[in-house]
Amino acid sequence: MAIVEPTPSAPLTGTQSALARQPTEFNYSQSNQFRVRLSLFPKTEWFIVRANIPGVTLGQGIQATRLIDMPIVGDKLTYDQFYFTFIVDEKLENYQELHNWLLNIGFPEKYDQFQGEVRSDGTTRATGLTHDLNVPGFGKSSDRELYSDIDLYILSSKNNPVVKITMFEAFPVSLTNIEYSQQETDTTYAECTATFSYTLFTMSPI
Repeated sequence: MAIVEPTPSAPLTGTQSALARQPTEFNYSQSNQFRVRLSLFPKTEWFIVRANIPGVTLGQGIQATRLIDMPIVGDKLTYDQFYFTFIVDEKLENYQELHNWLLNIGFPEKYDQFQGEVRSDGTTRATGLTHDLNVPGFGKSSDRELYSDIDLYILSSKNNPVVKITMFEAFPVSLTNIEYSQQETDTTYAECTATFSYTLFTMSPI
C-alpha cells in the first residue's frame, strides 16, 4: 500500500504508516489547567474557574439518487458558543465589566449608552465616525468596537501554555443570574456564567 506523503498545501488527516501512528505525547490534558485572557476586562479574567473549547459542526449536502439520498461533504462550519464561569468579587466589579459590555450593545435606557463605556486602558470605544441618524449619541462610532478577541490558553501539567485558542470578534450574548441565599451553612462564593458568540476560532501550538 502506497503511503501518501503530506504536503504544506494538503496536510494529511490520518496516516497509513503504523510507525507514524504511534503517539508522541502520553500526558493527559487536565481539565483545571487553562487560562482565559480578556484584554479589555482584566478584572474578570483572574476570577474565571470554568471555560470550554467550543464544539464545531460541519454542514453536509445531500446527493439525491434513485435509491437513497447520499450525504456528501458540506462547505460551512458552525461553531458552538464559548462560555466561561467566574467567581464574582465582593464589589461586583468583574460582573459590572461584562454587564456594561452588554449595555453598550443593547443601550436599553438611552442612545448614549451605545459604546459609551471607557476601556480599562483609558481609551473610549468611540472612533469619531460620523453618522446620518439625527439622534444624539447614536451611531457616533463603529460597531466593530463592540467586538473583542478572547484567548483561551491550555496549560501543561507544569502550568506552561501549550495551545492557544483564539475566538475572533467575540461579543457577549448572555450573562446568568447571581444567586444569594441566607440558608447556606457553609461559605459559598457567588458565580456567574458569560456566553459569547464569535466569528470563528483558531488553535495554535505554543
